[in-house]
This record gives sequence, C-alpha cells and structure tokens, in this order.
Amino acid sequence: MATTRSPLIVLGGLVAVAFLPLLVMWIVVTDVGTFAYFAGFALYFLVAHVALPGWVYLDATGRGSDAVLAWTALCFFLPFVGFVAYYFLGQPDAPYEVDATARAR
Repeated sequence: MATTRSPLIVLGGLVAVAFLPLLVMWIVVTDVGTFAYFAGFALYFLVAHVALPGWVYLDATGRGSDAVLAWTALCFFLPFVGFVAYYFLGQPDAPYEVDATARAR
C-alpha cells in the first residue's frame, strides 16, 4: 500500500497544477498588471483558504475541541472573521498537546 510522506507537497503540487495553466494564459494574453493581480489572488487564496483553516484545524484538534470541523468550515468560508472568532471564542482552555505517535516519527 502506497503512502504519502508529505501531504503539503501533494497539496502544493495540486495548487500548481490548478494555477499554472491560468498563469501561462494570462501572461501570454495580457500584461504584467494582470499577472500581479493573479499573484495577489493566489497569495490571498493560499493564506485565507488553506493556511488559516489548516491552522484552526490543527489547533482545535490538538486542544481537544468538540467542534473541530465547524470551526474549520467557518474559517474556510469566512476566512478572517472565522479565524478571529475561533481565536477569541472557540479555543478550548486546554493546552495544546502533540500526539505521542507524532513525536516518535
């Protein structure tokens, strides 16, 4: 059975596959201003819809939250509002704990 060593590498590859054809098309068809717009959108998308929900999911899971998927979904659909709401309202008081099997790897 094949396993993936790093899901982040797979995610980066999938994002590159999704955005690379659009990037090439926009550079060929339009000017540099459009490329800057595209780069800004790609940066926004990666931060707001990948990094913030990912951090919320990992933090909520590590703290033993009962509503991990709800907070992650809120942070995905309302990126910055959901992140601030989780940070101030949703974080359990329990300290963050790393799984013992994760430390052994």
